[in-house]
Amino acid sequence: MSASQKKSRYIDENWFTRDRHGVALLGSKCEACDKVFFPKKLVCPDCFDGKLTEIPLSRNGRLHTYAQAIMGPANLKKPYIMGFVDLPEKIKLYSLIVDCEPWNEVLKIGMDVELVVRKFGTDRHGNEIISYMFRPTTGGK
Repeated sequence: MSASQKKSRYIDENWFTRDRHGVALLGSKCEACDKVFFPKKLVCPDCFDGKLTEIPLSRNGRLHTYAQAIMGPANLKKPYIMGFVDLPEKIKLYSLIVDCEPWNEVLKIGMDVELVVRKFGTDRHGNEIISYMFRPTTGGK
């Protein structure tokens, strides 16, 4: 496959949506109990109601906790930072935390972070795999 034939694809097409502000994560909200989920669900795992609406999730959140990883998938340059991000929808997402060097000076629990969507790795055919990540917002907390 030549370089011009290589493509990009989301890690999971069902995780993303596009609106006037760009790419966002796609969740679902239960009409019965108002809980929000990611990834989107067909049935509410909380109250078992089947009436859920797809909603774009907030692009901004707060860093709940983080850790440096020195082992992991071959496609990730080590070390890397993983963390949990709290979104306003009361969802806690596990994510790569990027653009935070030196991480031990930049990252602070509770700081503001924002969604970025970029290359995560490549598949066996050399195509780019795109995923979500979070990075500190300018100004932080």
